[in-house]
Amino acid sequence: MAVFLVGMTTGCSVKAPDRLELQSGQYDDAFDAAGKAAREVGMPPLLSDRMGGVIEGRPRIAGSVIEPWRVDNSSLEQWGENTLNKQRRRVRFEFLPVDFVPPEPDGGEELVGAPLPGSIEEALRMTDLTTFQGSVELRVWVYVERSHRPGVRPNVWSRVGRSYSTNPLETIEPDDGTTRSPGLWTPVGRDEAMERRLLAEVRRSLAGA
Repeated sequence: MAVFLVGMTTGCSVKAPDRLELQSGQYDDAFDAAGKAAREVGMPPLLSDRMGGVIEGRPRIAGSVIEPWRVDNSSLEQWGENTLNKQRRRVRFEFLPVDFVPPEPDGGEELVGAPLPGSIEEALRMTDLTTFQGSVELRVWVYVERSHRPGVRPNVWSRVGRSYSTNPLETIEPDDGTTRSPGLWTPVGRDEAMERRLLAEVRRSLAGA
């Protein structure tokens, strides 16, 4: 119980920003600090794109009340939700120029797909943050996803037993060598408290650099 209360106090007392603005000269240090912050919370980077300014961490199952040593929850509500449901967190760091404005379609242009990786079109659209000069903004997104198993068939007679249906297509592998994913995780929200803690950790790392 003492460890639980300490974790609650630590999670709730952090005063942190919802974004972090830095100069281009600090970009490399901030990018390394973001990767370090992701590893320290148990979500090491799976994607690390320094030129594009994106880091995505490996999802991690959220702690429950039977794991009082876990301090990743910031409120009693989170402890309760993560105990009653199997949930995980997914983190994404995004670096962008401060004056970046996403293009807005006007309805008259031709719709095209995303540029192919490594193509000239991709190079023209993307800002290379390793050579960019100016102010850069860092935002962190921590998504909460809930596990579920599709195809539940409750027993209407006993109201106790239940079974699950299976999609025959999931057992047939496509011809292109890819695999099918049943999609057992559903996004249910964001953990804004953890987002602010991660930003505060990056800010502390930059201050000590």
